[in-house]
Formats: sequence, structure tokens, C-alpha cells
Amino acid sequence: MTQLIPTTSLDDQDRPVIDATRHNAAVRLAKGRYQILRRLTSGPLILMFLLGPWLTINGAPLLWMDLGNHVLHLFGLSFWPDDLLMLTWLAMASAFALFIAANIAGRVWCGFSCPQTVWSMMFTWVEENIEGSRNARLKDQQRAFLKRNLLKLFCKHTVWLTIAFITGFTFVAYFETGQGLWQGLIHATANHEVIFWLSFFTLLTYINAGWLREQVCLHMCPYSRFQSVMVDKKTLKVSYDVERGEPRKNKQPSDKTSDCVDCKLCVQVCPVGIDIRQGLQYACIDCGACIDACDNIMDSLKKPRGLIHFSDENPTTQTTSRRFKSWLPKERPRLWGYLAALCIALTLLGLQVLTKEQYEFHLSRDRGQLYFYQELNISNAFTLSIQNKTQQAVSFKVASLHPSLFIQSGSELHLIAGQKASLALRISCISNCPIKGKETFNLSISQHGTKQHELKGTFFAPTGL
Repeated sequence: MTQLIPTTSLDDQDRPVIDATRHNAAVRLAKGRYQILRRLTSGPLILMFLLGPWLTINGAPLLWMDLGNHVLHLFGLSFWPDDLLMLTWLAMASAFALFIAANIAGRVWCGFSCPQTVWSMMFTWVEENIEGSRNARLKDQQRAFLKRNLLKLFCKHTVWLTIAFITGFTFVAYFETGQGLWQGLIHATANHEVIFWLSFFTLLTYINAGWLREQVCLHMCPYSRFQSVMVDKKTLKVSYDVERGEPRKNKQPSDKTSDCVDCKLCVQVCPVGIDIRQGLQYACIDCGACIDACDNIMDSLKKPRGLIHFSDENPTTQTTSRRFKSWLPKERPRLWGYLAALCIALTLLGLQVLTKEQYEFHLSRDRGQLYFYQELNISNAFTLSIQNKTQQAVSFKVASLHPSLFIQSGSELHLIAGQKASLALRISCISNCPIKGKETFNLSISQHGTKQHELKGTFFAPTGL
């Protein structure tokens, strides 16, 4: 795999390389098929993020991390601490899906669906629609602060803070529920912790998407550092056709016909401020903005598209001429390994979800004496613990299946949604108890006359009876 370092052609040796460590404060918005694709992929994710705390399934929000009761509600399912293995399979499946995307098309997740990129582009869209085009913003930034258009500047930051507040509110609502957080803010009953985290995530969104932007991708996100180990020679990545574009027309005379006019639009639309013509660079997030900008220029010049394109290490292979077998051949063991691991994780997750029990039962003997006498009966004391893992209230009735044993006290238990409670059982033997020493017995736990579970216990009695 080609190393992710800047490379230059002979014509580039006298050309300064774009400094990707400097904040790219004025990004030009590109238009094209990859930007439409980015909206189609990120739009549903944004919608799901915003509606998650409000939509309910089985009496709980779509996603709700109930820290008070130590339960995670996810798409109608409730996960308790003892269900951690299921969440592990879910996390592994998500990770391998990301590895597959990286192996097929590099940092395509970063460019099309990463929240940092999506929110940064959203803030850039607000900036361009309020303050004007990139050139207008650059001219305004060169003026003294008091001579700038302060009204537009105020409107821009107001909209930014509004988006940041909605984002922070939604994130905190995943822990408080949307309705609960809204009522707490309206009636001023939200505690100091909620106010702190709401302010924290609002400010964090405002700084990340409005000010830091690509600096988060370049210096704070670890994904760009280890993403290169997941690619191979067939991985698609944004590439510049050097043979077709060099030498650039307005730089040096040449008899060779080249297509690059050095308009620098590919640099201006890049969210991380790099020049893709300098070669493959680690900062590239494969968003396709430079492709759309270059294609628009090629269309205006009536030249074929593809001067900048998605391609693998074979410079003559482009996405328009690729076939399925060309990027998924048998000689890609890494991709097949990721696919196999994803299938295994999803299979194990599905099996555990399908076999997930709605109720948890546990019968334990009380400490102390093995048996005691009560009303001429021999009795044993037990504690029955039941956890209701559903979102509905339930009632259970307990009965002994042993012909010589009966429950003298405590045979019904009522549980609300998500409650865990204990029931003290006093199990006694009938007169002239036939049990000598000890004997196992079964308890039936039923709901609405239907048996839900069966528990085993040991009954102790004197050996001399």
C-alpha cells in the first residue's frame, strides 16, 4: 500500500505545499454528485439522532441510557448490566463494519458520515448563506473588527449557537429522555448536573464545528492514525491523474496537452485544506468535494470528467469502469476476514437477542437454621428475587410442585416496568411430613395462569420423624 505521505511531481518541486495544520477558516462549498451522496447518507443519521429521545418503542425512548436504573433502552430492547455481552457483540459488529468501509474506500466514513464532518459542513453552509461566498468572507476577515459586517457576524454565531444548543440538548436527552429534559428546562426544575452537561456539550459543539473543524480530524481523532493499516492495494481513495493534468497550463509552456488549469478550486473546497494534486496525504478524508469541484470545471471546459477521481493504486482504474470482481477478488484476505468477523458478531448478537429472557428469577435459602417449626409444621425460609426486564407491569404467582410441600406465606409478587424485587417465601411440609433429612423440590412461577419459569430448591427436615 502506498504510504500516506505527501508526494510531489517534478512540476510541484517549486510549488509550496498547502499547510494542512493551519485552520482552514474559509471553505468553499462544492456542488456535485458526491455532495448529494453525503447528504443522503448523513441526513438519515442526523434525523435519527434528533428523533431518538422522542420516539418511543415498548414504552421507552428509541435510545435511552437510564443511569439511575442501570439499564440501556435501545430500539425497544432493554439491556441490563448482565446483558453486557450482547452490547459487546454490537460494538464489535459496528467496528468491523467501519473496517470494511475503510478497506473498500479509505476514510469514506470520515468524509460522508462522521459527525465532526457533518456538523462542520453544516456550520460552513450557515456561514456561506449569511456572510456570503468564500471570497467575500476572506475580504471581510481582512478588515478591522469594527469595520466588519457585525450584523452578519452576530447572526452567524447566533445560528451556530442555536444548532449547538439543539445538539447538546439532544445528547443530554439520551440520558434524561427528551420529554423529561424539556419539562425540566421549561419549569426550571433541572438540577445543576443537567445544566452543566447541557452547557458543556453546547459549547463543545460550537467550538468543534465552528472554530476547530478540521483540526479535530488532523490532531485529535485517532482514526486517521491507524486507518492506513486497514487498507490494501485495491482500496479506493481520492487520486489526481498526474499524466492527464501535468504540466499545468498556466505554469510553464509545454507541447503536451494537459487538462489542469490550476484554478485551485480543489484546494478551496477541501474541508481539511490540502492540495490533492500534491499526492496522497494522511489528512485526506475522501469526502469527494475536490472531485465535484474539478468535474464542474471540466464540464465548463467541455473536457471529460475524472481528472480527480476515486481510484486504487492502479492509476488507470477508475470507479466508472470498475466491476464488482475488481475490488472484491479472492486475493483480498483482509476484507474477507473483516466480512467473516462481521457476520460472526451479527450472528452471535442475533442469537442472544432472540434468546434474551424478559424476566430473571433467583431462589436462595435464608441464612440461619435449616428448618424450624411453625404451627406444627416444618418450615424452611427462602427468598425469591425477580427482575422485570420489560416495560410493562407484571404479576407473578408462586406455587410448589412437590405434593408434600406448600407455600405458607408469600405467594404473589407485583412488579412495575424494570423493577427488581424480592419475595420472602415460607415453604412448609404437610402434617406427618414424609421428607426425611433433605429433598429437592420445584417451584412454579406463573403469570396469568401461564408458567413462566421453574426453580429448584432443597427442603430440609429432621431425620428422626
